[in-house]
Amino acid sequence: GQFLSGQLLAEGPTLGWTLGFIWARDWDKLEGVPPRLRLRDLRQLPQTGVDLVVEVAHPCVAQEHGEDILAHADFMLGSPTALADPEMERRLREAAERGGHTLYVPRGALWGCEDIQRMDQAGTLAALKVTMTKAPQSFHLVGWLQERLVAAVATGGRQVLYDGPLRPLCPLAPSNVNTMAAAAVAAPGLGFDRVQGCLVADPSVPDWHIVEVEVTAVGEQGQALTVTSSRRNPAQPGAVTGRATRGAFWSSLL
Repeated sequence: GQFLSGQLLAEGPTLGWTLGFIWARDWDKLEGVPPRLRLRDLRQLPQTGVDLVVEVAHPCVAQEHGEDILAHADFMLGSPTALADPEMERRLREAAERGGHTLYVPRGALWGCEDIQRMDQAGTLAALKVTMTKAPQSFHLVGWLQERLVAAVATGGRQVLYDGPLRPLCPLAPSNVNTMAAAAVAAPGLGFDRVQGCLVADPSVPDWHIVEVEVTAVGEQGQALTVTSSRRNPAQPGAVTGRATRGAFWSSLL
């Protein structure tokens, strides 16, 4: 959020854009923001007159405010793990249609997004798996998955925390698996139930986020095309988001 607002303030005027407001769940985080840009209550959104709202905070923003936002503006959903809830996805899609606005999902750290989309649209995508490897302190987990992380830290070494369907993983790691959620949106033929997610805690990579994407095409005569990409994203120790992902969000915003 700090990066995107800085980019908008620096480059927005040359693009014909104006930064309308900044809102945060924690009001104290806006201490350095000019008072004219601070929005205390998202219910004041209609008075701001903005064309696009960009969320890079937490899926709870879409859950609590997404429908109201789409009644007044386009909405770039930086936390697409919110869409793992089928009812939430339905409500947001209907709100976009009612309001005549668009719900955008940025690619984030998903490498090869357009290729995945094309394969899905052509009906040639058979399987998709995304594996994310980070240092333990870069994971913000809840429930039993947090308990598994604590146990992994106690034992030390590289530990697989989760390996399975994406939909049940999203509410357990809402801040960590948005790249996987973007993959499910890019490949609706597989969706959240058939895209596979794998989380790996590895203390040997304290300042890297590694995202591996495995794509398998529909087989033909006993053979199938497979493509595997590995993205090593520099990251501050303990950070949820890698440094290169900030640039990817700015590209999506453009």
